[in-house]
Amino acid sequence: MYARWYPFDGVGIDTYYDQDSQTLAAVAVDACRGPQVSLDGTPLVGRLPSELEPWLEETASTLEDPTLPDYVDGLRFGPRGEPYLLSLGLILRCQQNGDHTRCRPVFLAPHWAMRGQEWIEDLIPDREWLTY
Repeated sequence: MYARWYPFDGVGIDTYYDQDSQTLAAVAVDACRGPQVSLDGTPLVGRLPSELEPWLEETASTLEDPTLPDYVDGLRFGPRGEPYLLSLGLILRCQQNGDHTRCRPVFLAPHWAMRGQEWIEDLIPDREWLTY
């Protein structure tokens, strides 16, 4: 399965398409230029990672599902320390913004989230933009 990437730079959105099924499989929101996206009333875009830690821990505790594989269930962290809530289809990638790192959420379709974080790391590259 391969991904096809298409940026919407004017609105700060990147989209990823599954080439096998020709369907939208992921949407990433630029931490500096993208629209604000909230989950359960919590804004996710452009936040400092430390600001979202309590929300992540609380949300992860409500997601435990014994029917899901261990690598998908609960709160997981990628090789760069970025948090994943794969059962929600959410990755909080980090994007450099001056002296700070800001959250760049990536939303995944269920069939991609179920493949696990190692596969996702290769598929959706880290895209860091510097803002002026």
